[in-house]
Amino acid sequence: MKIRSAHRTRTVPKTIDGRTHQVDETYTVELPVPPPDRDAQALKAVTGLAVLIVTGAIVWSTVAIGGLLSMAFNPAISYGIACVFDATWIGLMTLEWIARYDSQRASLPRRMGWAALVLSMALIAAHGAVGDFLWIGIAGAAVSLVAKSFWAVVMRTTEARLDPATAQWVAAERSEVDGQRALVAVRRQLERSKAKARDEAEALSSGGSVTEIEWRTPATEGLTEDRIRTEVEQAAERIRTAQSAGSGSARTDPDSGSVKDRVRALYDSGTTDPAAVVEALPDANPETVKRMVRLVRTEGGYA
Repeated sequence: MKIRSAHRTRTVPKTIDGRTHQVDETYTVELPVPPPDRDAQALKAVTGLAVLIVTGAIVWSTVAIGGLLSMAFNPAISYGIACVFDATWIGLMTLEWIARYDSQRASLPRRMGWAALVLSMALIAAHGAVGDFLWIGIAGAAVSLVAKSFWAVVMRTTEARLDPATAQWVAAERSEVDGQRALVAVRRQLERSKAKARDEAEALSSGGSVTEIEWRTPATEGLTEDRIRTEVEQAAERIRTAQSAGSGSARTDPDSGSVKDRVRALYDSGTTDPAAVVEALPDANPETVKRMVRLVRTEGGYA
């Protein structure tokens, strides 16, 4: 058995003149050297060979398919698109490897990968046939077949095999985790939908009422929400007064006229208490009277 030396560091006490401190000490140990892992080395070599074969297949298919497409399209675009065909089956083969522990999920990328390979091989053979070199085209197509087949053998040889019971256990664990992930996505969608519904409801509720629109103008007497409400109520009051006058039930005392005018008349006569003003105008809306009291006091400078 082979031995190799290795340096280690440990903490030891060091005493000088009666004072002790912990210091680092370097020492050497002898460690056995494990034998080389020939399997791992072989797998690395095989993987490198597989990468080399796939690279050659990509180059050959790109040249062949790009040459075929360039007969009708721009060469730069044609050779760029030609890479797609082999890249497709390589990507599908990668997905097959990712799903290697789930045979049902791995079956779809496996079938689609072979279908993409057949399409790539057909185009390579067609390029040879167009140039009267059919056998060369077939040989070139076989390069892609060899590359994928080699990778398929490597994957089948190195993948972990699960017995039916273990495979079912793994599927149950994956199903539980997938359910949790799906629940998170569904909750995110529901929260987004709820937020959108709240925004739409707020927009509809605020946009459908004139009284909730705020008006702002630089002028002191600008149009505001209170002024709009006041003008509307005064107009309604004038209409009611006119209708009452037409039916002969109008009153000619100081109570006649708009609510604002009647409130101003009461203020001018010395009735300034809001409660007394409300009692003096029993036929008017109390809230309207209170609002007119505030407006008259503001405009007339009443204390």
